[in-house]
Amino acid sequence: MGHKIEHMGEDKLKRLRRLGVVKGARHLKPALPRSQEKLDQYFDRPEYDSPEENPGQENLSLAVLFPEGQVIETDYGSCFVLDQVYPLTHRHGEDSLAGLITTPIGAAATFTRDQRLTSLRPDDLLFLDTETTGLSGAGTIAFMVGVAFIESSQDPSGSRQAFVVRQYFLRDHGDEPAMLFLLSQLLAQRKGLVTFNGRSFDLPLLDTRYLMNRLDGLVGDLRDRPHIDLLPPSRRLWRHRFTSCSLGSLEEKLLGLTRNQEDIPGWAIPGLYLEYLRSRDAREMRRVFYHNQVDMLSMATLIVRILRQFTQPQPGDHPLDLLSLGRWQMAMGQTTEAEKNLQLAATLDLPLSHYQQALYLLGSLLKRADRRLEAVPLWQQIAVTSFDDVSAHLELAKAFEWHLDDLQSARMWTREALKLYESWDGGRDLILQEELLHRLQRLELKIGAR
Repeated sequence: MGHKIEHMGEDKLKRLRRLGVVKGARHLKPALPRSQEKLDQYFDRPEYDSPEENPGQENLSLAVLFPEGQVIETDYGSCFVLDQVYPLTHRHGEDSLAGLITTPIGAAATFTRDQRLTSLRPDDLLFLDTETTGLSGAGTIAFMVGVAFIESSQDPSGSRQAFVVRQYFLRDHGDEPAMLFLLSQLLAQRKGLVTFNGRSFDLPLLDTRYLMNRLDGLVGDLRDRPHIDLLPPSRRLWRHRFTSCSLGSLEEKLLGLTRNQEDIPGWAIPGLYLEYLRSRDAREMRRVFYHNQVDMLSMATLIVRILRQFTQPQPGDHPLDLLSLGRWQMAMGQTTEAEKNLQLAATLDLPLSHYQQALYLLGSLLKRADRRLEAVPLWQQIAVTSFDDVSAHLELAKAFEWHLDDLQSARMWTREALKLYESWDGGRDLILQEELLHRLQRLELKIGAR
């Protein structure tokens, strides 16, 4: 059981109110809509009219809409909690939740730089996502915290596992301390966190809410926990293939998932919650619960995709994904893995610009390893297909002059670079021109001296 909340002095209450922290719903400020026209399509309907305006309309409560939910009492008050249990055979888009069981979670330690993850198993993880009253400000609260985890049970037939999605919902701002306390109990049972953009948003917000409710001692700093934020690796792997790496975009383009008509756009959620606080009609909250549940399931399948791509790239993978993976591995110093994936990407059907990128990265990797002679064929392939860049020509001129002692070839590639430079329309890079002319002059002198 939790400790009782200490009585706050009047001065502290005044300071909190100045920050926008209030108890109860009546003081909450409405969120700014992205578009009033878009919000109207949700609010200007009969079910949004207040009971006073439509005395014959009966509002539907959470208990009616979610009979499987329960109100849990704590020393800090009560909170509405809804559990949805999915068998691991459940398919979400093109994947099943069973893939999570065999996923090498420890591999994430490489790109998160957190060695604590090496000892974690899938059932040590707590997936977390919040739905909030806004995007910023001291008065922003998480009116719903969705979490998900693998739960094991024993019965006569043996051990069974399922994926549980649990949602804590504030029927009123006054439920927040109870929600935070219940969340802290679950956090104590799981060693690692998984979020999507949680490092920048969800975790700082929850840390603030624990602090504002004087409950920070229950959890400490959430940002200090072992944590896999799925947004950065998603961008590393797929931003060159997809125009957006939002969770919704990845669901559609990567996970093969299409949300049904129950879903609600994220920007509309704060307004729907404020309308619920006003009318106490929970009908539209079904859509918010659905939205949050799908987020949980998508994170569970997305982490499998990320770690599979990171640890087991295959020739059948999209060539842009292999190129992105190789670039990422180079940045992390995994040169052996990077070379392998960049070579594989270069053998596949890449657009010319990306093909050249793969060769450039390979050439750079070989040059750093003092394997310049192996890089020469790569630079030659780039040079003969380039029309607006002479970087490969310069690398070839340097390699032939200083490492192969072939001054004729060095001069030839310098002349080719000058010829290409002079064909360009528009502004000229005078520094580049001076470098090429100086190099050509020096090579002519060296050849003449021989």
